[in-house]
Amino acid sequence: MLKTFKQLIGKKDYEVFLKLLREIGPDSRTHRISVLIAGMLRYALHQITDYEVGSLEEALIVIDEDPYSNKNEEEVILELVDEICEEVGMRNHRISSRGVEYSIGENVLEEYRKWHFMPWED
Repeated sequence: MLKTFKQLIGKKDYEVFLKLLREIGPDSRTHRISVLIAGMLRYALHQITDYEVGSLEEALIVIDEDPYSNKNEEEVILELVDEICEEVGMRNHRISSRGVEYSIGENVLEEYRKWHFMPWED
């Protein structure tokens, strides 16, 4: 998945993205780092010219068009976030101080889904 993401956004942008995550990611709060990763997924979405069924490209498009009914596509994104976290030395799966399990990946999905959601504009 990471290889596809790298090809989609380009080698130079990919390296800058990873450098940024390595620098700020490991000790960043999940809700802040999730916005950054979701933003890169949005950037990748705008680079898509074609896609195959089951691909990262398809997952980005399908979730963008129908944010909450696509479990298969969610798994693709969660796998990508897992790989990104591993690549930069961040823990994706975490436990809060209250003992609640959560993940950067789940937060990334929510940020990606709600990218254009601004209730104050309704």
